Amino acid sequence: RGNRVRRHRLLNVLATATAMIAGIVMLAGLLSDPGSDWRTLSALVLRLVAVTIAITVLIGILNLLGVHLGRFMRAERGWPYSVMILLVAVGVIVLRILDRAEIWSGALEGEQLSPRVFEAVQVSIESALAALVVFFLVFAAARLMRRSVSVWNVLFTAAVVVALLGWLPLRELDVLADVREWIVRVPVSAGARGILLGVGLGTVTVGVRVLLGQDRSLR
Repeated sequence: RGNRVRRHRLLNVLATATAMIAGIVMLAGLLSDPGSDWRTLSALVLRLVAVTIAITVLIGILNLLGVHLGRFMRAERGWPYSVMILLVAVGVIVLRILDRAEIWSGALEGEQLSPRVFEAVQVSIESALAALVVFFLVFAAARLMRRSVSVWNVLFTAAVVVALLGWLPLRELDVLADVREWIVRVPVSAGARGILLGVGLGTVTVGVRVLLGQDRSLR
């Protein structure tokens, strides 16, 4: 057990040292002039990270296919969904291979079908989720007003009502459309910028902790 503990500590030290060295190299590369040795070394580190991420994604896809193939072979609960996932994964891979082989002819000559299929599916899913958000907002406003009538609940409900009615293409609701535009341009934009500033500060804090070797996620 003592050897295992020492080995674990050694791996933690190596992981922390690797993260610190990579962070210092990237920071030096960003602060260096183009064409310098530090900039070249940082570009090399970025390439290694990109290759590592690509290999990780490939391993994740193979693991996903293996898990769902096993569920289908054992006829576990929910195996029809596993079959759907397998068919979609194989279809996407085959379609991408056909695009790379450039076998399309006629009206599809020179076209890339895989991005078009992905965009069609993605847009449909996003549209469906956006439609569900409308019902969730209305339901949340109704729940809040039923629980207690406070200033913040009334403000939330009024914002939801104005946002929904402002999207309607009616000339009588032009005033609400202007109010909706102001809400999106001023309060919502300010909140989004505050969130982005928080994300930036958090990223800087994590980076400093990594450079100092104080990040516990590496231990």
